[in-house]
Amino acid sequence: MAEEKRHEEQEFSFVKEKIKKQPFYQNRMLRRGGLQLAFSVVCGVVACFVFVMVHPWMERTFGKEELTEITIPQEEEEETPVQEEPETQEPVVITEPQELDLDDYAELYSKLREAAASASASLATVTVSSSDTDWFNETYESRSQLSGLLVGNNGVEILILTPYSQVKGADRLQVSFVDGSSLDAVLKNYDTVTDLAVLSVNLADVGETTRENIRIAELGSSKSLKAGEPVIAVGSPAGIADSVKFGTLVAAGYQTGVVDGEYSLLITDMERSENGSGVLLNLNGQVIGLLEDTYLNSSNENALTAYAISDMKEIIEHLSNSQDLVYMGIHGTDVTEEISEAQGIPIGVYVSGVEPESPAMSSGIQAGDIITEINSREITSISQVQEMMLKFSRGQVIRVMIMRQGRDGYKEIECSVTVDVLQ
Repeated sequence: MAEEKRHEEQEFSFVKEKIKKQPFYQNRMLRRGGLQLAFSVVCGVVACFVFVMVHPWMERTFGKEELTEITIPQEEEEETPVQEEPETQEPVVITEPQELDLDDYAELYSKLREAAASASASLATVTVSSSDTDWFNETYESRSQLSGLLVGNNGVEILILTPYSQVKGADRLQVSFVDGSSLDAVLKNYDTVTDLAVLSVNLADVGETTRENIRIAELGSSKSLKAGEPVIAVGSPAGIADSVKFGTLVAAGYQTGVVDGEYSLLITDMERSENGSGVLLNLNGQVIGLLEDTYLNSSNENALTAYAISDMKEIIEHLSNSQDLVYMGIHGTDVTEEISEAQGIPIGVYVSGVEPESPAMSSGIQAGDIITEINSREITSISQVQEMMLKFSRGQVIRVMIMRQGRDGYKEIECSVTVDVLQ
């Protein structure tokens, strides 16, 4: 039996195989992983090389500096100086009248033109292009021009302040600087209440020569202005680009009520032009007002008027930094202590009207209510309401305490107002 088994093993020995272990370098999975690793290394080396070569171009194109916040210094309240008793002096008597000849007038207007020209580097012409269709359903393009004021450079963009109503819905916006160069601009932010908008131009697209020629506007102060002071209107005050007007202030502190606040207007003796835009300058070339035609009334509808610049600095700062300018939607007047005692109503802000479909209306605030608190802060003037609106953002819910008159006198009511941006 054992011999037969041995015979069979010898007979079929030719079909026996010896299984050998496959070398690791012939493993298909390992080979595939190695190829992928090598490919990744090559791609990384190529990517590093491309980045090193392209990085200088990217810096030139997209700017080397990071976005910086625009900050406009706020003015401090001026202290009333103590008047000292004047020294007694002998009166000066002029016996011969002083007359101005043509040379004196020429010198005077030459200095006025110099002051106007000093602001030209801070001004720009905005060209607005829009497409429309006529009666025959054919498309045509309309163009208009208005003035813009350079208000900031955040390291990435040049920011230009201009009227919102004239750029709203534009298909294309172009900005022309003092050296004649023109660049495309985009609408960055806007405020419907003041009809102001900020456009932006990519700083990387601005040539070196243009950067040397332009200048961010110098904003002066309008708090100490008085009627009778000479002023210069530049930009497009006549509705024509690069036009100039000379005049004097008729009123320097006229208050006009707006939604959730009030602003000071500068009224001049210059004639208002339709679609006029630009700024008011003092004799030092500083901007003291922004031309406007939103809040005209029957007494000054033909006069060239401007927002007092001191009231607008925070608005410009918010617009330049793409911050929300929210509203509640009330029109109000101050209830002072004198009015409170005389009429027996609480101190606060009397709501004279509420904007339709506004956050205030949605929260239940009505005409005749008196606002006494916002977020636990006592409110005694409409300017405080305006100041607090600048601190809120879209969608924020604020707590407004009002006093409402009923049969048994005034009753305190709490209203939750979700502030929004006025469209």
